[in-house]
Amino acid sequence: MGLFDKFSKTFDKFGYDLDGYDNKGYDKKGYNKNGHDNKGYDYKGYDKKGYNKDGYDKNGYDKKGYNKNRYNEEGYNEDGHDNKGYDNAGYNKNGYDNKGYDKEGRDNRGFSFDGIHIDTRITFDNEGYNKEGYNKEGYNKNGFNKEGYNKEGYNKNGYNKDGYNEEGFNENGFDENGFDENGFDENGFGLDGFDGNGHNKDGYDRLGYDHQGYNKEGYNEEGYNKFGKNKIEVKDD
Repeated sequence: MGLFDKFSKTFDKFGYDLDGYDNKGYDKKGYNKNGHDNKGYDYKGYDKKGYNKDGYDKNGYDKKGYNKNRYNEEGYNEDGHDNKGYDNAGYNKNGYDNKGYDKEGRDNRGFSFDGIHIDTRITFDNEGYNKEGYNKEGYNKNGFNKEGYNKEGYNKNGYNKDGYNEEGFNENGFDENGFDENGFDENGFGLDGFDGNGHNKDGYDRLGYDHQGYNKEGYNEEGYNKFGKNKIEVKDD
């Protein structure tokens, strides 16, 4: 639109010419004759080069050919690895395939698929451990066998196969007879049947009195019940 056209055009009361464009060249929806808004994007949100405001084309790739997750159409990132971390030859950034072997067929400890070490030419490395990480006695570098127990028979948490530590207590703090280090069972009673306060499961102490000082018949050591009466007085009542 030339300068003469700008001033010679006729605009309606809403500011649009006969073709439906305002004096800046945009229609009611905000697009020019080329179908772009004032920021250069079409009604679908793409610019003249086919990219949206985030820089991605209709297929979801940027100018370098990578999607939002930074992978190209072949599925590789800018470092040449797929979403599992392997390049097109099947190796990760450390040079190992999905089975853990490099191009020479060795794992990260120098063992081949059949368990032969590259240096020693036997099934044990220079430190005396095999492909699985165990020595001839069957223990790893941390001193545990395949079952997770050391030479003394305890696991990393300090318990043997039966679940007891060196002191003879399980993870709940009880020995094989069911008593803790203080001699009480899970209910708080000792071998003699009394708890730490000296009462049995029925609530009576060793002398036969409950927490309030009354025996099974309801009398205290002085021979009175909770009403202050002795047996004779109760009998007379």
